[in-house]
Amino acid sequence: MNCQSCDTMIDYRFQINCANCETQETSPFAPIEAPIESLEKPLTWTRRVVNLLYVLISSAAGMISGGVVMYFTGAIIYMAFLRSNDHVPHSCGGPGEAIAIFSIWGGAFLGTVGGSAFAIKKPICKS
Repeated sequence: MNCQSCDTMIDYRFQINCANCETQETSPFAPIEAPIESLEKPLTWTRRVVNLLYVLISSAAGMISGGVVMYFTGAIIYMAFLRSNDHVPHSCGGPGEAIAIFSIWGGAFLGTVGGSAFAIKKPICKS
């Protein structure tokens, strides 16, 4: 836009004073006001309870499915690579049982974290 007194071009993105005649121009743009408040309503207690139940259910489902997947993955790896070296019979315990238990625990942990993160990222009831 141009200065009203000397007709010099003024770039209002960077300055509001005219560099040629030192007069202060009024900006042709509206002044920046306070940000507008969000139009979203806060969640009611029933929607919060529904979202909480969704997080609990999906974390439980993730725990079970993660434990099952890791158990079978551990069993396949054990049978493919480690069982051929294991010639001693075990009456109780042994490396196979340890791998199975740690696979279930690790899968349950990862499944719980994954299910909870999924449910928090994509809730059922949004505001």
